[in-house]
Amino acid sequence: MMSTMTTMESEWRLAAHILLLSAAIGGITYLLRALRSFHLRQENRSPPPGGIGSWCRGFVGAETLSFLADNSSGRGFYHFVHTRALRYGACFRTSLFGRTHVFLLSAKARAAAACLLAADPPHFAKRYVRTVADLLGEHSLLCTSHDTHRRMRRAVAGLFASASTAAFAETFDRLTISQLLAAHFQDRVVVLDVALDVTFRAICEMLIGPQDDSQKLERLQSDVMDVTQAMLAVPLRLPGTRFYKGIQARKRIMDVLRQEISMRRQNSLKLDRRDDFLQTLLLKSHTDSPEEALTDEQILDNILTLIIAGQVTTATAITWMVKYLGDNTDLQEKLRSVQLDLASKHHGSPLSLQHLNIMDYAYKTVKESLRMATIVSWFPRVALKDCQVAGFRIKKDWIVNVDARSIHYDPTIYHNPTMFDPSRFNDDMKPYSFLVFGAGGRTCLGINLAKIMMLIFLHRLVTNFRWEMADHDTSLERWAMFPRLKNGCPICLTPIHKKKMY
Repeated sequence: MMSTMTTMESEWRLAAHILLLSAAIGGITYLLRALRSFHLRQENRSPPPGGIGSWCRGFVGAETLSFLADNSSGRGFYHFVHTRALRYGACFRTSLFGRTHVFLLSAKARAAAACLLAADPPHFAKRYVRTVADLLGEHSLLCTSHDTHRRMRRAVAGLFASASTAAFAETFDRLTISQLLAAHFQDRVVVLDVALDVTFRAICEMLIGPQDDSQKLERLQSDVMDVTQAMLAVPLRLPGTRFYKGIQARKRIMDVLRQEISMRRQNSLKLDRRDDFLQTLLLKSHTDSPEEALTDEQILDNILTLIIAGQVTTATAITWMVKYLGDNTDLQEKLRSVQLDLASKHHGSPLSLQHLNIMDYAYKTVKESLRMATIVSWFPRVALKDCQVAGFRIKKDWIVNVDARSIHYDPTIYHNPTMFDPSRFNDDMKPYSFLVFGAGGRTCLGINLAKIMMLIFLHRLVTNFRWEMADHDTSLERWAMFPRLKNGCPICLTPIHKKKMY
């Protein structure tokens, strides 16, 4: 009997211990789950880290001053982004010109690109810093709201149709040959100067027609450069400041374009036989429905936008492309061999779209140059309401920047990303790993024009000259909206042919 009682007590004690242990394990599991849930909720409620204290905020706070200091040095404004990414990680927050900016880098940038760039999310809109809107105009394609942007894209789409781009290729080829013929008698040229001149003349001829007054064209080109150099300036409208100089240059450009419009209307648009883009827009404004017709202000702002987008960015990209090939003479020779073989087949005739479409290795060289240069370092979108991005809380009116440069130099996407290697484009690209022209509904309209200009310039240069760098300084130009070499990329030229150009 006593033995039976002892056995029962032992079983009860064991059962009690098991029950207590189970309760303890359940309690601990519940607590861990609760803590994990709490931390996740806290993470989702937290804004990105960054230097956003009261001393950093304000229109010209500490962060803005640091950004301007980098942009006024040979390091360039991207140094500002790079140093903060090292400090805070792949998502950080800062304050620039009185606005909160969030930067997303590398993997976070690629993930965000799928929803912020590839689609047009209802809670985000495109937004550049205020100085860009002041200088380009509120009707610029780069600054308009989503609905207006769609209407503007429809209006300017004709500029990028196949007939227009074919004519543009012929014009650009003619102007490039003219520029390089002049270079034939020089031992040394500055690539940026040549590229700026030929791209400006070609874009202007396409947009507003051939200009007989060379001095007027030179003044216009100078004013366009003043506008671009003021885009990242402190917006002080005081004489002597870069921003004031840019605003005055914009006014002069607008005056020139208004005079051109007035003259064409006085001469009767329908009788005017010019076939440039301005003429097309003016005719459409008379024939389209009131909802689709463009006002003069919309036309003016977008002519200026297209000049800057077509000239400055492409000339900068051409300059970096020539530098990369100057630094890699073995790849330059490989490209030259391929292009000379193609040149022998069209027997000196003008380059056409058909010729450009078979320049496979040259196009890979163009793409690799664009990847390494990353002329547009990031793509901004403004939050229209409170939301979450990359696991962080984003408040209404914050500007989220998808950092393209960090993607283009991500070693998990591009093997040895600092090495210039056109052959890396032999393989298919990962989604959102090449954001040179953006993505989605706001992809750069001029993507094909940029390809045309870079291929033609490259073909004409590489089939007529060998070159090497005359100055290896890689310092960046101060105050530039788009990163480019301070020295303009001077090269020493050696002509290949004595009598004619290919």
